[in-house]
Amino acid sequence: MREVSEAEVAVLDALLAQEFDGVDPLRAQATSVLARRGCECGCGTIKLVPQNPDAPRSSAQSPVPVEATVLDDAGEPVGGVLLFVQDGLLSSLEVYSFKDERMQMPEPIRLVWDRIQRRSVPFSSTS
Repeated sequence: MREVSEAEVAVLDALLAQEFDGVDPLRAQATSVLARRGCECGCGTIKLVPQNPDAPRSSAQSPVPVEATVLDDAGEPVGGVLLFVQDGLLSSLEVYSFKDERMQMPEPIRLVWDRIQRRSVPFSSTS
């Protein structure tokens, strides 16, 4: 494990600056989190390991209901960022590309925030 880099902290802080149910405990966890490689492909995805065992647990679903679109120099969408939680704890910060290129952790200025629309599956019974 290692310290979270400045770029990773900047993206995590920008994401946790958004308002959604369960964000406050995640903000508290983020103050003492470590990182480790999250993917073997070489992208910027990291696993997050909260270090405070007494940190409050979040009620947020995974992924959290806010995601970012990553824009290139021309303002075109090139990828995204998602935050995952597990058992109420920060779990991973995923960086993905819309192309076959590996994307590193973007600068927060390149992020546009959106709410994730959760799909609910209607209950159906068969008789």
